[in-house]
Amino acid sequence: MKRSRTTGHPAEPLPAGAAPVAQPERNAAVDAAVTALISLVAAVETQPAGPAAKAYRAAIRRKGEEAAAAGGSAVLRAVLRRVCDAAPDRADRRERILTEAWAGLIAEKS
Repeated sequence: MKRSRTTGHPAEPLPAGAAPVAQPERNAAVDAAVTALISLVAAVETQPAGPAAKAYRAAIRRKGEEAAAAGGSAVLRAVLRRVCDAAPDRADRRERILTEAWAGLIAEKS
């Protein structure tokens, strides 16, 4: 059995009958979207402007729409953060690619 990696105090137990709240960062939809988007964004980063880059951007938009349907803006922000964190040296470029492709999908924070 693996030892827990947590440090500090364990989480408070849930009251009887309460369902655990899913964290958007660890959602199956987030994991699937992150895996696909890392490949797509890496391809866009290396492609010159043209039909191939346009097709990759359309695929990035579709993945964003799927993630938004699975959990809304919170999931999109979690996906964006994880894709950018996967390559810290290219995080700014990746964020720009995703936010351009996802224009209108991520609701502004209130």
